[in-house]
Amino acid sequence: MPLVVSEIVHETPDIVSIRMRKADGSPLPAWQPGAHVDLQLITRHERQYSLCGDPRDTASYRIAVRREELSRGGSHYIHAFLRAGSTVWVRPPRNLFELGDASAYLLLAAGIGVTPILAMARHLASIGADWRMIVAARTPDGVAFADEIAALGERASVHVSGERGRLDLATVVGDIAPGTDVYACGPAAFTDALLTLAPTLPEGSGIHLERFEPRRREFGPDEPFTATAARSGVTVEVPASRSLRETLEGAGVAVTGSCLRGVCGSCAVPVLDGAVEHRDSLTVDDDARVMYACVSRAREGSALVLDI
Repeated sequence: MPLVVSEIVHETPDIVSIRMRKADGSPLPAWQPGAHVDLQLITRHERQYSLCGDPRDTASYRIAVRREELSRGGSHYIHAFLRAGSTVWVRPPRNLFELGDASAYLLLAAGIGVTPILAMARHLASIGADWRMIVAARTPDGVAFADEIAALGERASVHVSGERGRLDLATVVGDIAPGTDVYACGPAAFTDALLTLAPTLPEGSGIHLERFEPRRREFGPDEPFTATAARSGVTVEVPASRSLRETLEGAGVAVTGSCLRGVCGSCAVPVLDGAVEHRDSLTVDDDARVMYACVSRAREGSALVLDI
């Protein structure tokens, strides 16, 4: 859907927030904390950004974008050329980072990872939940939405590593009570460090992560395999040089895709039969019966049957 940029605010020297509305002012599709949108620019770049506004605001969406030195084009265009009044195209919100039920919540964010975490904190505060939030940044001027974080009160705090040293995640996670769920978002080093602490969590607690970049993992060489789209009645031979999504698209079987890196979840495909090598950054169970067709493949020697 086309949306008009109504406001651009410099939250830090390298992060801008962008508010978008419908041109006619009509309500936008609803969303819940943790949701993101796919944003397409006039340059045809398409990127995923977490919503960091207030879900009760049905008139606008707000996202935040960090200027990346090694930008693939999206963040460079936004910081250099996007202006209030510009039109962007946005897919309706999707949520792969939903807040579940827990007795208490620990919210952790690093850098631009504050975007989904801020929406979660605001929601938990509004319903009277037991929660705590820590936002880590290297310098004081690197904290996005500092005023909004401060307005949440003593449950929300900022850790500036340039002044206090690196945030001790082991101590922070080690202090939680049983039944507390941890929700975290940030760079790969931050989320990877948290994953190593998962075995130390108390009973009834879990870690939930959102990543902005693929997990660093190693796989064997790409091998060709066969995949059948059961409902479409199409069988394809996926070569080693192409992804399952590309091959299905080439055979006329539409599979939605956006990030093409196994991060956004838009290309999810149900699997009816066959063994999957999950190469995405979303799957936590190697036996999951949903695969992300932009990066995941069949395990060696297996053929897949898909519910599409």
